[in-house]
Amino acid sequence: MFSPVKIILIVLVLVGVFFAHRFYRNTIAPSLDKARKNGEFKGQSSDKMLDLEECPRCGAFVADLNEHSCKDK
Repeated sequence: MFSPVKIILIVLVLVGVFFAHRFYRNTIAPSLDKARKNGEFKGQSSDKMLDLEECPRCGAFVADLNEHSCKDK
């Protein structure tokens, strides 16, 4: 049924998969996460961000209350 050669090959495949996964997690995955996180904020500066104000009538958060017109629901 199972010969010693088959058992050794299965163990070698499992060990190979384990080390390949370990290599991926230690070297490739951190650089991908870092690049993705840096890409989220690329081109944004703090002067372009603004605070939202809550409309007292409808409760919506808007950038400028003077230009906001509440829509009846």
